[in-house]
Amino acid sequence: MTLFQRKAPAHAPHHTGTHGHSDAELRAAYERGRKEERARHRRSPFLVLGLVAVALIGGTSLVLAAKEGSFRDGGALMDAGVSTAAREAGPALKKSAGAASEGLREVQGRMSSEPDAKQPAS
Repeated sequence: MTLFQRKAPAHAPHHTGTHGHSDAELRAAYERGRKEERARHRRSPFLVLGLVAVALIGGTSLVLAAKEGSFRDGGALMDAGVSTAAREAGPALKKSAGAASEGLREVQGRMSSEPDAKQPAS
């Protein structure tokens, strides 16, 4: 007694040329269907970015838990790392924001002091 036997396909084999459409028409219909489905199922790049970030954080927490011996110790190590990064990033962000605003003021000052080239001299 054999338990797993392959059954013959229930449908008839497809013979090309009997459906009444040319190969070019079939290819065009296929491509049109692919484009319609792609338009209906568009992916958001922000959703993908968020999903990748969550996966990386989850993987990191699993690696730290394995390395430290428990999720508690791994979480404590991760918390310490996030705390250190936040502490060091604060002053750096303030410095870069100050430099950006100073550069913007400089550009605005140059633009306001230059005569507008589009206006004819009267």
